Amino acid sequence: MARIILIALATASVFLIAAFVGGRIMMSQAEPVSAPTTPFGPDTRFVETRSGRIHVYERGAGPVILVLHGSGRSVADWQEGFGDRLSQKHRVIGFDYFGHGLSDRAHGLSYGHRLWTQQAIDLLDALGIERVTVVGHSVGGVIAARVAADFPERVTHVVTIGTGMAMDPTQQQLMIPGIGEWIMGRESVFGDTFSEAHRERQERVYEIAGTRAAFLTYVRRQYTIDGMRLLWGVYEEIKAPVLHISGTMDPSIPHEAAKALTARTGGTFAPVEGVGHDVHIEAPDDLAELIEQFLASS
Repeated sequence: MARIILIALATASVFLIAAFVGGRIMMSQAEPVSAPTTPFGPDTRFVETRSGRIHVYERGAGPVILVLHGSGRSVADWQEGFGDRLSQKHRVIGFDYFGHGLSDRAHGLSYGHRLWTQQAIDLLDALGIERVTVVGHSVGGVIAARVAADFPERVTHVVTIGTGMAMDPTQQQLMIPGIGEWIMGRESVFGDTFSEAHRERQERVYEIAGTRAAFLTYVRRQYTIDGMRLLWGVYEEIKAPVLHISGTMDPSIPHEAAKALTARTGGTFAPVEGVGHDVHIEAPDDLAELIEQFLASS
């Protein structure tokens, strides 16, 4: 019996090593661009900060709202309509996380919550902005919470969208070394796209060297190193008013998991009926109205 177990373990190890090596080769072949040179459009630009070059989205004027995208995404999300809607009353600023979008990929194995939280502060400093409302979608809600918890003097309000203590089913297999590399090596874009323009922008992202490796690093850190702090802190440490928003049909982060965060933040919960994970894409007007009402009442 012991021999059979050892043979099975050895076979599995060989399979995973082969998948890892093959996946890495496929990943590198899918990423022929060394570094981006052109931003996504007239509402985007590159900004040099103390931690690296950041691809930034900006529209509108007024009180500043910092918008933070989800896993594997970029500022292309905000260009699908929500940014335009929110910028009618606010100066909306978004940025690609390091390892995502068109921002730098020069941060080794540090891609994750801590890096992106500091990146947000570095960008605000580079732009000369003192205080903001932070709005985050999915993992962006985690980063919004960490910015508010770690830098309370910089945040007036916090909004999370489709954020909760749950594992996204689409990321579970990516946790496994070898399997994750093989999956990412086969993907031209990870995650959904919502228009031809959105798809084209995301395809540009996934042609940049280091994109897939950075994403795998983030996923594996999210459910290990970075995720540990979320079990006992962050949400409880937020001093600013908090609004949690969730689509009632969210397949990635269960509606009840998003609602459960209110007990930890003392915040308010707002469901969006009949909408999935991407509330900012599916119901941008409803989302903007919820945020504006929250800011006006708190």
